[in-house]
Amino acid sequence: MTRHALAVLRCACLSLLTVAGFAYALLMLISVTLVVPFPAAVAGQQRLVAFGRRLVRRWTGADVPDVRRTPPTPPQRRADGWYQHGATLYRSPRTAHWMSKFDHYGNDPLAAVEWRWLTVAPVTSAVPALLPPALITLGLLAVGTGPWDWLVAGAAITAALLVAPTCLRCYGQSTRSLLQERPHPPRRGLISRAWTVTWRLAGLAGLHLAALGAAVLTLGAVILSWGGLLPTVTTFTRPLTEIYRRRAHHWTGVLLPSPYRPLPPPPEPDEDGNYRYGRTLYAEPDFAISLQRYRWVSHDPATWRDQLWAWGAVLWAPITLLPAILVSAGFFGLLWQPITWAPWAVPIGLFTDYWITPFYLWHALELGGAVPSMAPGWTSLLAGLALTLLGLALAAPLTWARTWWDTLLLRPTAATDLALQLDELNSSHDVLAGRVEHLHSSRADTADAAAAELRRIERDLHDGAQARLVAVGLGLGAVARLMETDPDRARELLTQAQETSATALAELRDLVRGIHPPVLAERGLTDAVRAIALDTPLPVTVDTDLPGRLEPAVESAVYFAVCETLANAARIASTVTLTLRHQDGLLRMVVTDDGPGGANPSAGTGLRGIMRRLGVFDGTVTLHSPAGGPTVVIMEVPCALSSPKTSTS
Repeated sequence: MTRHALAVLRCACLSLLTVAGFAYALLMLISVTLVVPFPAAVAGQQRLVAFGRRLVRRWTGADVPDVRRTPPTPPQRRADGWYQHGATLYRSPRTAHWMSKFDHYGNDPLAAVEWRWLTVAPVTSAVPALLPPALITLGLLAVGTGPWDWLVAGAAITAALLVAPTCLRCYGQSTRSLLQERPHPPRRGLISRAWTVTWRLAGLAGLHLAALGAAVLTLGAVILSWGGLLPTVTTFTRPLTEIYRRRAHHWTGVLLPSPYRPLPPPPEPDEDGNYRYGRTLYAEPDFAISLQRYRWVSHDPATWRDQLWAWGAVLWAPITLLPAILVSAGFFGLLWQPITWAPWAVPIGLFTDYWITPFYLWHALELGGAVPSMAPGWTSLLAGLALTLLGLALAAPLTWARTWWDTLLLRPTAATDLALQLDELNSSHDVLAGRVEHLHSSRADTADAAAAELRRIERDLHDGAQARLVAVGLGLGAVARLMETDPDRARELLTQAQETSATALAELRDLVRGIHPPVLAERGLTDAVRAIALDTPLPVTVDTDLPGRLEPAVESAVYFAVCETLANAARIASTVTLTLRHQDGLLRMVVTDDGPGGANPSAGTGLRGIMRRLGVFDGTVTLHSPAGGPTVVIMEVPCALSSPKTSTS
């Protein structure tokens, strides 16, 4: 009885969660339109869905696992004081961090899956969950309405208690099905492809309208500041246009390379300490840099071509939204609504005596004079079908027209393309020079590390195993001398020599384990990391997926880097999560602990040692440790899997 009553209560709570999720899904649409709150909105959606996953898993028993996500990587400050994200530099770390979060959350493949669950759950998962509370409500409302009211109420409440566990399981299974990420098969049918093109065209129109808003902001700022704020507003408008370029390339296949000229290096001080820009010398670098940036932005043709393209949204956004509007009006308003009238409107009419016509949109059009009043309601089905097909038919030619407009203004001009190629050649030369410098530095670090390791091994052998073996030899000599005169003492010394030899053997094993652990050599990185996690004096959750073995040198470096990271976390944290993945030729390790945060790489030698160890293989280490925690260490090493894994047992 208690289980059934608890199931009814849980069904009511899950119904409320579904309603709240649907409201949040609508807020997500607004955030996508406004662009700026999009990262915060996606982060909130992840927290809401994670809460829903936990409730569904605990209350329904459905297999809805948690999703482990890594936080966005904060931008690192360059040597010149700027913060870089992609090909753009930012003075403020907040703007660069926002761009980093926008790309991180925008490229999350589960964001669309979770939004789909929030949107669809009210008509799938919530229907069975709402049934028990609805039956109990109807039973309570029936009390006092007739001679059989208590019988009706009891039957309704009994039915609610009986079906509640089954409804709870249905909710769990429906949620599990909706939150599973399935591979999307390629769309092959004509209607299916036109459907996809229609909504992608609507998405491009929405981004184009956002760019129009940025263009209006730019115009206002330029007029009010006499052009002084042009570099500042460009910092926001260019990334928005870059997002459009990437989306257009992904959805239409048209390549729109970035046309912006690279940021020139900041002015260097002359011999007299002044900073020269043009014919003028400045005592402080800030004004010279500001003038340089103003000229860099205002003399770049791509700046004004972006503005002209953005103002084109006044014409192109309504045109390219037309297929989506026709499909929406035809499919949802005139076609889908009459077809689905019975399941949703008949119960409302039965319980409220308020009957909603299945053709209310059609009647609204009649009242507005859009259709003759003599046209019967059922003709709305034909009109909806015609509007839907017309919208789908217009999608392809309007996509071609939009692509023509985008290519005309968003691609680099021939002169800009040539300048960018020359700059790319110069950058390649600089990259090669930097690469050579890095190889020199890493080779020196490797030689120093190898020499230090040899000295450590020599010291350990000298102070440990060698000393004990000498003691064993001396003890055996004493045994030989006392064998005839004092057999008891000789037996005692022999026992001590045996214990000393066992200790020497154990020290030799520890030394060999420190050079190259046997579990790493025999069973690979996955099992070696799990063994280290078991030896760590705090709970460590290990999540690895390595389908093969790494090169021995890379494997050893990664293993000791993980050991060092876990040892650092064990000093301050209570739990640690370790994720190990290999994808697209990159090994990525993420170690997250719940410590107090505030880690500083320059304050100790541990992180610097990890950087130096992985830097030999072009690996990188990124630390995200805000005050209050959590601390996230992301280690990435480009490498290949040499052979498939044969056994993990």
